[in-house]
Amino acid sequence: MRALIEDFEQRCCRAPRWVAAAPGRINLLGEHTDYNGLPVLPVAIDRRVRIALAERDDATLRVANADPDHAAFSFEASNAIEPGPPGAWGNYVKAAVQGIVQAFERERWRGGDWLVSGDVPVAAGLSSSSALVVASALAFLAANDLHPSRIELAELLAVAERYVGTQGGGMDQAASLLGRAGHALRIDFFPLRTRAVRLPEDVALVACHSLVPAAKAAGARDAYNRRVSECREACRGFERVLDTPPLVNLGELVERFPDRRPAELVELLSTEADPDVVRRCRHVLTEAQRVYRGERLLADGDLEGFGREMFASHASCRDDYDVSGPELDELVQIAADAGALGARLTGAGFGGCTVNLLRRSRVEPFLDAVDRSFYRPRLGRGEDPGRRRFVLAASAGAECVELKD
Repeated sequence: MRALIEDFEQRCCRAPRWVAAAPGRINLLGEHTDYNGLPVLPVAIDRRVRIALAERDDATLRVANADPDHAAFSFEASNAIEPGPPGAWGNYVKAAVQGIVQAFERERWRGGDWLVSGDVPVAAGLSSSSALVVASALAFLAANDLHPSRIELAELLAVAERYVGTQGGGMDQAASLLGRAGHALRIDFFPLRTRAVRLPEDVALVACHSLVPAAKAAGARDAYNRRVSECREACRGFERVLDTPPLVNLGELVERFPDRRPAELVELLSTEADPDVVRRCRHVLTEAQRVYRGERLLADGDLEGFGREMFASHASCRDDYDVSGPELDELVQIAADAGALGARLTGAGFGGCTVNLLRRSRVEPFLDAVDRSFYRPRLGRGEDPGRRRFVLAASAGAECVELKD
């Protein structure tokens, strides 16, 4: 953090007043279930997006990035902020600011000078984008002396981030804001609720990048949003076949028909919907069951059982939800061969990372196997595989610290 503060002072010719920091997340189980109103089981990670800032007397935000590949920009805080081009990093900052302005009545808003930095890998499925949204929200709230609850803010930002064009469900913002060190979070939606699940002492989580960018706000956005639409189409099919009132999401279906097993529901839908829609529904309903079982297994310390749920989740993401790819599949197979207890894609898919569950004693042999089988054949000579795979720790949630004079 010291380097960020010194960089801010050099650029802005004054000291920052606050530093906001928000973690990325890695999802253990529950992929593409959040926007369907069904639970997830992520972990906030020990990699963060940080923003050093000092307030201004007007509503202008001047935002720079310590990474020279991310151009600086400025805008006025308002309830209708013009977005940049699709995929522009600044849209995540604007999403947070616009969401807060729309949610709170103020005659006057304070902008600020901001400098963004961090070590959450971009386009890796580890939610660098939502970490930036959360850090931006905490920074803007601090400058304007606003203090909503964490639950309220997580719900607000889940909607606000749709500004970038992706119809997400809220897992990433909630995990970043509400994470607990040493724990996974069982998160339920509509309304948002969380329950911490302690990770066993001997567990290790390793992220392995597939070397395929998972740019959810750019190239993968249309594919992601198509899955959201297909799940809504599944709801329309269930309304017809079950003669039930309109369904908001598949989670509402589960609430209305708690005694119907996923296989039975999927069979009913197959008479009314396109085969792709049926497969999407099968993934969502069975994935929610994996979260329910996985939470109990994790709480009981049954890592072997939990790992089996992870492998099953990846197969479902691959075969029914069509969000995997050859590189992700290869990494999961390498993990299985190397003795991982479980492995699966994490995040929306379409590239990005796998999450791998290991006992701590197996981490080094696992990394050696992944380097030998996946990274060294692909990376250039002298390129360090350690920048592509890393051990992660379960972290506390986001914070904004006021600096002392």
